[in-house]
Amino acid sequence: MPKLACALFGHRVSNVAFAAMRGSDKHCQCGSRYLDRQEETRVSHTVSCFVFGHNYIRIAERAGHNEYVCRQCGHPLLFSKDRDPYSDHSTFKKKVRYLCNLFGHSVHHVTARNGFHEYACDCGHSFLKPESRKDVVKHPPICLFAGHFLRFTDRRGDYDEYICRNCGHTFYFLVTA
Repeated sequence: MPKLACALFGHRVSNVAFAAMRGSDKHCQCGSRYLDRQEETRVSHTVSCFVFGHNYIRIAERAGHNEYVCRQCGHPLLFSKDRDPYSDHSTFKKKVRYLCNLFGHSVHHVTARNGFHEYACDCGHSFLKPESRKDVVKHPPICLFAGHFLRFTDRRGDYDEYICRNCGHTFYFLVTA
């Protein structure tokens, strides 16, 4: 049954599971090796995080922003230091801002890196886009219905960063031992 679910919705990701893995390869519960640095991986949405909220930890400060990652699904947040509502927290729970997901994220430019321009919304959602002047970033319907199509971009501390080819959304997955 896991193979069918992965074929229909994409592979499930979990930083909790990655923390327990041994070896450098990641394996989905369906048995497939995935999130290889040279191949694209289609991943599903983590419904529990979308419905009940993400559990974040702070992982870095960079480009005048505090950076956080969901301990479960790898969803990052990026808040300008002067507007960060969680600056006094090392961990916190945050629900998704559904209106941004429906109507688009009003974004500001953070930095240029890895051949992309990084943007962040006041809700914390971040994106890497090739365009240099964006005010709004929307999730295309393919991401909503088919999941995200991820490829490796960079190592970020204890995490490998991946980018969705369709929306520019990034994810951080723990490097396995």
